Amino acid sequence: MDERKGEILVALALSLRASSLLFGKIAMRTMGPFLTIAFRFTIAFVIIAILFRKKITKVDARTLLHCALIGITFFLAMLTEMMGLKTTPSSVTAFLEGMVVVIVPALSCTIYRHLPDKITVISSVLCLIGVGFLTLKGDRIGFTSGELLVLSGTVFYGLSVIVTDIAAKHDDLMVVSIYQLLFIAIFAYIGAFFFEEIRLPQSGTEWGAVLALAIICSCVGFTIQPFGQKYITPERAGILAVFNPLTAAVLGVLFLHEKMTPGIIIGAILILVAIVLPAWIKDRASRKDQTRN
Repeated sequence: MDERKGEILVALALSLRASSLLFGKIAMRTMGPFLTIAFRFTIAFVIIAILFRKKITKVDARTLLHCALIGITFFLAMLTEMMGLKTTPSSVTAFLEGMVVVIVPALSCTIYRHLPDKITVISSVLCLIGVGFLTLKGDRIGFTSGELLVLSGTVFYGLSVIVTDIAAKHDDLMVVSIYQLLFIAIFAYIGAFFFEEIRLPQSGTEWGAVLALAIICSCVGFTIQPFGQKYITPERAGILAVFNPLTAAVLGVLFLHEKMTPGIIIGAILILVAIVLPAWIKDRASRKDQTRN
């Protein structure tokens, strides 16, 4: 394994995970968001737990609490994303989720009480302008209920990133990765009990979408990324993050026949620049330092 192969693995992982918007859109034609999430993460947990069964018993109460906190924030992120996806094109959803480049630094600054650097501010401004173009309705900016749900999901995802960062300092990340899947499924089943009819997928299409979400997006996507990132810098991984919204947008256009309006294209470009810019600048700086040394 070398740096180039590591980059390919990370890009592949992000592309596979981006397909969750396509499969989620298909699954929710006949299934509710709670059950879709519940089945997806139940299957993913069982597969990952079998593959890494030696890690299952290496857990204590504190780690389980951390897993539950990560699970509830990630579950809320997934739920609001899925609910918003019902009325929002997957391509728009993918680029709106790029707001995480604004949300995570904002949450970090609030929690750790420090000011953002200039690059973060510039990226945030670009991202906000991009969101404005994405939500352009005629000659005015206006959010639909679906778009607001997707944006709220980004906030919850940002919280999950912060909680995971805290857990990473104290817990075995492989154990956290396994048990967070279980807690996401548990929270989804609780929601389904109150708001949806508990049933198994009824058709081949439903089973296919759920299995694709579980195996392709969760198991494979989440598993191969760490292996790829082992051989590349965090800055390179940040640049490759651009594959996530790009893949989701392409899949939405090809398979769901979604239209890319001029406003969406301009907004998407601005958000992609906002995602790539900080990582690109840090990558250039690190490469210059390596050359000097």
